[in-house]
Amino acid sequence: MDGNKMTINPFQINQMMQTYNRGLKLKPGTLFEKESPDPKDVVMISSEAKKKQILEEARGAVLERIRQGK
Repeated sequence: MDGNKMTINPFQINQMMQTYNRGLKLKPGTLFEKESPDPKDVVMISSEAKKKQILEEARGAVLERIRQGK
């Protein structure tokens, strides 16, 4: 067992104590809760892109009517 020594310096002890104290201040159960909900993606569509999308949808609707013979 002579070669199995572990050295712990004062900095490591201090860091561990700070972490322990922060954990004591938390309410029970908060350690396992998500910190924040998943961020939502925000998509901005330009007016030109909106016009293009509307034209594409209208063209698709017209082509579908023609294919169905209505």
